[in-house]
Amino acid sequence: MLDVIIVGAGGFAREIVPWLWECFSPDEIRLKGFLARDQQELRNFELGASVIGDPESYMPHKNDRFILAIGDIDARRRTVEALTPHGARFLTLIHPTAVVAKSAVVGEGAVLYPFVTVSNGANLADFVHLSLYASAGHDSHVGRFCLLSPYATLNGFAVLKEEVFMGSHSMVGPGHTVERESRISANTSVLHDISALSFVHGVPGRSTKRVIL
Repeated sequence: MLDVIIVGAGGFAREIVPWLWECFSPDEIRLKGFLARDQQELRNFELGASVIGDPESYMPHKNDRFILAIGDIDARRRTVEALTPHGARFLTLIHPTAVVAKSAVVGEGAVLYPFVTVSNGANLADFVHLSLYASAGHDSHVGRFCLLSPYATLNGFAVLKEEVFMGSHSMVGPGHTVERESRISANTSVLHDISALSFVHGVPGRSTKRVIL
């Protein structure tokens, strides 16, 4: 029996809970709790478990398995970097309604929501998140910690480097590359290559440099 710990306690984490039992057998796992900085974050929710520690200081136990459920990309990376040196092992969660080609690769700690499509030859690196109806086209590549919001579409041979965010209904055209840590706004069509640390918006997408505080 493995003890599942959901890393995060916001909306993303709460969405994950009912899907645990659709992805894993109750004979294999039990929900141990959540990791969050705010110990009271789940006080108004009945989820069968509570916050048991801070994600950046929790010390994993032998049977602990983690599911990354944090939306903010910087926090996603920071939390994984804090937990993994202590031996944390992350589960890959693929909802049974997701369509994943046999030739696709899905990395450790990835989370694929209901009705996701991952086409033939697509490669999803570790800790990638695809939300409802998001899709990765044939021979596409999604880098570590990338997050695709609902209905985001990555077309064939397109590439997202590490830590890219795609907003709802955004699209990257075939063969184009979005460099690391860029952010693509909702309803945006990316029809050319995008440099690192860009913010892209509009149709066709126009890019400016992100302001990082």
